[in-house]
Amino acid sequence: MEPGSMENLSIVYRSRDFLVVNKHWDVRIDSKTWRETLTLQKQLRHRFPELADPDTYYGFRFCHQLDFSTSGALCVALNKAAAGSAYKCFKERQVTKAYLALVRGHVQESRMTISYAIGRGSQAALILEDEELRAVGPAPQGKPRLACP
Repeated sequence: MEPGSMENLSIVYRSRDFLVVNKHWDVRIDSKTWRETLTLQKQLRHRFPELADPDTYYGFRFCHQLDFSTSGALCVALNKAAAGSAYKCFKERQVTKAYLALVRGHVQESRMTISYAIGRGSQAALILEDEELRAVGPAPQGKPRLACP
């Protein structure tokens, strides 16, 4: 995959209230430091200068976050009402997020539970079943483990 650039911002969806973009894996969402040469905030300002809102800290209302090394759909609210609606949906856990992990090597088991944290503070337990990885709820407390039923 080519590195992120100012020009390669991919639009997944656009309405009057929301813009959904495909965030590149090596691009930060926002930054106030001069050292960050490329951010999603700068890509949006370059592509859609008319959508930048000077009343917001970063110029855009990001509905959620994606880590620097994570690519995928990121939702941007285009007005205060849409931002409030999105915030409520995320707060009340009405939004479903799905992650796809690429794994090097071969998995021998047809079903397994992976109880390693996805990231710092993560509580998700994952199941690999019939070649599909899905979250199944909180990971057990204590040491991370890999269980193959």
